[in-house]
Amino acid sequence: MNIHHLAVFNAIAETGSISAAAQRMYISQPALSREIKDFETRLGITLFERLPRGMRMTHAGEVLQEYAIRLFEIAHTAEAAMREIADARMGNLSIGASNTNGTYVLPQRLAIFRRANPGVRITMFVGNTEQISQGVADMRFALGFIEGPLHVTGLIAEQFQKDELLPVVAANHELLKKKRLSAIDFNGQPLLMREKGSGTRELIAETLDANNVQQGSVMEFGNTEALKQAAVHGGGIAWLPRISITKELGEGTLQLLPVKGLMIQRPLSIIRRANAHLGPTSEAFLESLRASLQG
Repeated sequence: MNIHHLAVFNAIAETGSISAAAQRMYISQPALSREIKDFETRLGITLFERLPRGMRMTHAGEVLQEYAIRLFEIAHTAEAAMREIADARMGNLSIGASNTNGTYVLPQRLAIFRRANPGVRITMFVGNTEQISQGVADMRFALGFIEGPLHVTGLIAEQFQKDELLPVVAANHELLKKKRLSAIDFNGQPLLMREKGSGTRELIAETLDANNVQQGSVMEFGNTEALKQAAVHGGGIAWLPRISITKELGEGTLQLLPVKGLMIQRPLSIIRRANAHLGPTSEAFLESLRASLQG
């Protein structure tokens, strides 16, 4: 597949018009129109519907754009890696982090690293464990930080810290009236959980199954802070990282449900591509991270 044609296609897909794409690529409109027609002819498929005003992607075009985005992200990452090799102090650090890491663990460490390396350009994407693992495998991130099991092949994981997930509820929850709690008391209770694909949710589900707890209705949230707010306001039982609820436990707005088998220990891990070279900026950040944890 001709990369130039793919770039022409992507420019039209992103701008929605021949004229805007031509301006972006410094090509005349007639020449760009010929390029995209030639590309469609080579593929044997129509990528755009020609409208009175603009261009609209066909289903085939939408599928192709998904691959184009990934390809150009990889090209950008490769270019950044070359700049990074040239000078670690002026390089790029592109990382992906699951929710606990991206919200509670890494921001402080990234700030420390940035102060010591002001010329480094830092980007961090926060998603769930599945998204971060796939992003590292696809070379969109040089490093990933996850809080759940690693299921993507071709990657290696290194634990850098431990974390604890605690079952908590609002201060007026009915379970707090019981003198002694056991796992069976959780049967059928409304639960607050992360979305599917979250490593946290996977660990909680495994723990509930291991303790023969029958899950009640589940309300899903895309991030930990939203989930925590729902728990504070009585939405149900939530398993939250201890690091995220220190204030709420101290103030009493959240209360711990102290059932031993349902309190979860988990590793926080650094992931990278197996046998892949890490540039000096990424290596420097890992050294800074380890030093801050030891301190």
